[in-house]
Amino acid sequence: MASFIVLAPELDGQRDDDKTVFVRDGFALLAFILTVPWLLVQRLWFEAAVVFGSMVVISGVGTYTGHEDMAGFITVLLSLLVGFEGNNWRIAALERRGFSELGVVDARNANDAETAWFLGENFVSSPEVPVSAHPAVPSLQATHKPVLSGMVGLVSHRGEN
Repeated sequence: MASFIVLAPELDGQRDDDKTVFVRDGFALLAFILTVPWLLVQRLWFEAAVVFGSMVVISGVGTYTGHEDMAGFITVLLSLLVGFEGNNWRIAALERRGFSELGVVDARNANDAETAWFLGENFVSSPEVPVSAHPAVPSLQATHKPVLSGMVGLVSHRGEN
């Protein structure tokens, strides 16, 4: 299951639930593959400019010095950095725009996270598709409920201890 950070803007002192955003915590594969376009789509203008400028400088220095392979490797490392940190940059940008972090929801996808957030304890996601209709070994069947918490992994999220 993935963790989704829930953010919502405040309008006149009250939370605007219609504009609630769920950002997945973790690696963003599309940000790794399409680094600058992903940053632009997420409206991370400054980050996109810095990453694009860095890629141009790295490529130029690599071509000028004859180390094109090393420049390509460093560019891939930069894309990997964006893949790991892109969602955190997105959360920071939303917080600068007036969104506040409300909590963390563990769910399989963004749709389940949204449903779990707004329905709370009344939500039970559909169980995963079983491998076979009649399992050979009896197993314990537990209901699958998302966890609403402020923890991600073993440490608390965003500096809360």
